[in-house]
Amino acid sequence: MLGKLLKHEFRATGRILLPLMGAVIVLALLANGSMTMLANGMADSSAAAKFAGLRILLILIVVMFFIGIVTMAVMTVVLMVSRFYRNLLKDEGYLMFTLPVSTHELVWAKLIVSFVWFIAAGLLIFLVLSLSALNLSGTELRLIFEQFPSWSEIREALKEAGILDRATLMLVQGILVVILSTLVTCLHFYAGMSLGHMFAKNRILLSIAFFIAISIAFSIMETAGMSGIMERGVFSAQDSGEFFRSSATVVWYGIIMKAGEAALLYFVTVLSLNKGLNLA
Repeated sequence: MLGKLLKHEFRATGRILLPLMGAVIVLALLANGSMTMLANGMADSSAAAKFAGLRILLILIVVMFFIGIVTMAVMTVVLMVSRFYRNLLKDEGYLMFTLPVSTHELVWAKLIVSFVWFIAAGLLIFLVLSLSALNLSGTELRLIFEQFPSWSEIREALKEAGILDRATLMLVQGILVVILSTLVTCLHFYAGMSLGHMFAKNRILLSIAFFIAISIAFSIMETAGMSGIMERGVFSAQDSGEFFRSSATVVWYGIIMKAGEAALLYFVTVLSLNKGLNLA
């Protein structure tokens, strides 16, 4: 049943996000062409004066490109929040909770779809901005692809430098940080809304209050824990090897904290939906 929930959720969210992502890609292509024209064809003052209208149009395209990026990022978050709110906490909740599925499946369907769209939006933003930066620097993409080393060549170079294990560890830690941070972000919204909707009145205000309270509590916990570990490890390191081991320990501690936060927020969300949800 989880598969059917995911299919429905991807279909509903894809109707909005896929065209938006397509628009961002088109704007990225137009913006890169506009930036090239502005840097090359409009450099001469006489040409700039002659084609003032075209110059304004090119600038507007570049501005629209950056507005499109911000819009896509904001819409991804808004859609993630609104889908959870309307499907589970509003009138649709009466239907959703009568389906032959568990609360865990309902939450996981929202969580997995939100996670995928967050990652997709983040990768797309990184890609278009990186290509724009390369375009502005005058770097030819063809040369990059031709000269970019293969994975085996990268691995061999890291092995010769004696940092293959360190690089592998950093890659694994980086992936875990991205995954857990994204899950915590989604569950942070879900837990705040679920707690707020346990009450009969002022649900939106209470949801915001719970969201802020969770943010403050987690910030205090993370700051206290991280500062203590860094003082005992990173700041007291005597050489590069000890510094790397201490830094890796700090990252592992952060990963464990994020995993604990995700588990706690998930437990709060499911418990609130099961025991205290007020749809009246």
